[in-house]
Amino acid sequence: MRHAPFLVLLALTFGLAGCAQQEGEGEAGATTSSPGGRPTLAAMADRLPGTVAGFTRRDTTWHEQTRAGLGVAMDYDGPARSAVATVSVYDRGQPDVPNEIDSAALQAEFTAAVSEAVAMAGTRTSQRIAERDRTDVEVPGQAPMRCATLHGTYGRQEVQTLVCLGPAAGRYLKILVTAPTRQVRPVSPMPFVVGIAQAARG
Repeated sequence: MRHAPFLVLLALTFGLAGCAQQEGEGEAGATTSSPGGRPTLAAMADRLPGTVAGFTRRDTTWHEQTRAGLGVAMDYDGPARSAVATVSVYDRGQPDVPNEIDSAALQAEFTAAVSEAVAMAGTRTSQRIAERDRTDVEVPGQAPMRCATLHGTYGRQEVQTLVCLGPAAGRYLKILVTAPTRQVRPVSPMPFVVGIAQAARG
């Protein structure tokens, strides 16, 4: 629990902490599927569970209302607030994001997601972060999630951020998980990533 205030600040730095959904927010005329046959954003948001792998869902932010293509983001807290995470579902205006992780669209979006996380950290003088490695996280029976591990510092605190991207029902699914590197009870973000991917894809 002693990490909670630090994680709140770190979440704000990475843009992980969204605003609470207000009454009446969400995708207008929410139905289960859009004209293109894929689920609506509201339906996609409803797919994401209240709890998964020890993480608890918190706030929801409808970016689509202010800028088309940016979709919806949901914040999660790790066990005992040992980590913070944000799950984003969006399409950048593309009618149907391909389901292949090696497609040009997904590779470009993954590169942009990693660059955005590094650049966001760079806006704070007390934070330094850099990419360390990349890996594909297997999701049983589905397309994998491509992930990059970022390591750095926030003040004197060592931190790690996992940036993952993959397809989900014709949209991009982006997952960011940030936690202090040194913890008494380390939390692996991988079960959370896999659980979210399975839920988002239905």
